[in-house]
Amino acid sequence: MNLADGLGLGAEELVSFVGAGGKKTAMGHLVAAAGDRGLDAGYTTSTHMPPPTDLPLVLADPDRVRTVLDDETAPIALASDHVADPDRVDEKVRGYEPAVLSSLFRDGDLDWLLVKADGARMREFKAPGPDEPPIPRASTCVVPVASVQAVGQSLTDDVAHRVDRIERCTDTAEGERITPETVGRVLAHPAGGRKNVPDDATIVPLVNKADDDALERRAEEVLSAAFEHTTRFDRGLISSFETNRLTVVP
Repeated sequence: MNLADGLGLGAEELVSFVGAGGKKTAMGHLVAAAGDRGLDAGYTTSTHMPPPTDLPLVLADPDRVRTVLDDETAPIALASDHVADPDRVDEKVRGYEPAVLSSLFRDGDLDWLLVKADGARMREFKAPGPDEPPIPRASTCVVPVASVQAVGQSLTDDVAHRVDRIERCTDTAEGERITPETVGRVLAHPAGGRKNVPDDATIVPLVNKADDDALERRAEEVLSAAFEHTTRFDRGLISSFETNRLTVVP
């Protein structure tokens, strides 16, 4: 699997991930890809995140993070401080405001800055809330993520985060079956996967957890629906990090 090639990443990128169903795993793949290319990568968030287990974690106030980078070797995870008494996980850290991350990227201390730009409470599918997602304006690529395994399930809080926001983006009501059209419309919607995306950023939707051929066909239906609702996508990706699948859908 070469996620970096699928996203079309070059030598200098700020990649922001939004949505649900694989953001952190995708970011981990890009950390490895940066190393393969001889690039320095930073892994961080504009909200909160559990720190990645396979990267050193550097805590620094926003006004000190550049100085700290001078003494550290990439790849690294960056955060401002720990979150007290986090829900659902043993440890969580607080990231940086989008403007701080944009400035950090523009300073050029890191080749790739990978940003988890919203949370999904471990659900398969989401639409952003009123104050989400906090995407850095310097983002070169934004990746709205959804899990194809949401398709066929009922639209409930057990499966989806912010059900009311999904209802606003689609014709699917709470309790009704999630269809490929439901997921595709949220990915393409200006209040969904395209919300707060900088005008000059590339947007590449990623439909994840397509672990077998049947799920891959379903993911193709999701992307087909998304393409019908916006011209901002020139391609989409279908992935399974479990089975090492990656398909580029033009």
